[in-house]
Amino acid sequence: MMDPAGNLKQLTMQNQAHEGTAAIVQQGASPDSLEGRRFLLLQGPSSRFFLHLGFALRARGGDVSKVGFCPGERIFWNGRAGRYLSYRGRAEAFGAWFRETAVSLGVTDVIMLGDGRTPHAAAIEEITTHRMNVRIWIVEHGYLRPDLILIEPDGMGGASTIPARFLAAGNIAQVGTLPRWKGSFRRYAAMDVTYHASNLALSWLTYPHYRSHSGIHPIREYSGWILKSVLSSARQRSRCEALKRVAAHDGPLFLFPLQLSHDVQLFKSGTGEPQEEILDRVVTSFLGNASLNAALVVKTHPLDNGLTDWRARVEPAGSRVIYLDGGDLNGLLARADGVVTVNSTVGLTALQAGCSTHVLGRSVYRSAGLTDQQPLDEFWNDPQAPDAERVDAFCDFLRSCFHVPGTFDGPGAIAGAKALAGWLAAPPPYAVTDAI
Repeated sequence: MMDPAGNLKQLTMQNQAHEGTAAIVQQGASPDSLEGRRFLLLQGPSSRFFLHLGFALRARGGDVSKVGFCPGERIFWNGRAGRYLSYRGRAEAFGAWFRETAVSLGVTDVIMLGDGRTPHAAAIEEITTHRMNVRIWIVEHGYLRPDLILIEPDGMGGASTIPARFLAAGNIAQVGTLPRWKGSFRRYAAMDVTYHASNLALSWLTYPHYRSHSGIHPIREYSGWILKSVLSSARQRSRCEALKRVAAHDGPLFLFPLQLSHDVQLFKSGTGEPQEEILDRVVTSFLGNASLNAALVVKTHPLDNGLTDWRARVEPAGSRVIYLDGGDLNGLLARADGVVTVNSTVGLTALQAGCSTHVLGRSVYRSAGLTDQQPLDEFWNDPQAPDAERVDAFCDFLRSCFHVPGTFDGPGAIAGAKALAGWLAAPPPYAVTDAI
């Protein structure tokens, strides 16, 4: 379990680095300027978002460099957004290369998508081990969704400083109505295919040591999506039957939402088990401890590629466990008595819905007053509801201090990049030294 108070010593060291950098780069700069700041962008989404971010950072006076690890990243970059640095070496040599490059460029800030990819973990290790005066910024899809981008300092999951900063926070102003953008799976898929196809065609020649961060070969992953499309009618019938079973059930109902099997947070801040083993453990605990009139719904992730046959793993458990391929999450949460998750953002959605939530791994929201603190075997018969006021305060804190409106692709990408640049130019909205 994450111990926010135990992170305070680490947080103090990180604050010192933040303050030192701020003193160096903000002398003589206007409040909304990034003049004197030198940004190094590592891997970003398979879209033009980092390109838009480069332009937005430069528009505020920042100096921008982008490290490219594969042809797909080169396709989504333009030299007008900043210099492009190709890294063609082996993964194990990136840390030393990063340190030398950051020093030679005078980098003050490094920005990356997530903190679990091999080069990102190596960069963070170099900054931490060598006490480099470089601030770490991690962007991701928002903890709170939709149409919000997360910007988090230092680390995510078990390495996050958000719980400790929440303890140090005072009253946080609520955020007003946020803009919304219409997403498009086709647009997302087109950019993803462009990214991976260029890597397949050209990486052997231009980036010979490149390996996909997901660990799944793109052709294999796309074959899963093609099969899902072919079986769409059968999947729809199965979904309707499962939803009818849920609607007809009149006893306690629990939900276990599956995460993507290549989700970095499963490995980095999970239980140390593959998701298949976690699922088996949750089902076994439910069958052995929940009342006989209770049901457990195992729901697939919307972006699951279909390569794992979750149905075959769930159905042998019997009629008390319902396999659901898709379906409306909010409708399930309104009906559910409790949710079990490793560390999915569904947990936050459940808390906002007032649903008792048990977290198996480490997450920013696993703490007393928010999530159920009992052992899993006890959770099924006495799920503890979250403290509604504390949930509201925590979500206001997250939304106000660590999110900007925007998306990684489509109409919201440019707006998100500009909002992120503005966030970086402003003083930190969260506590830096207060109560530390």
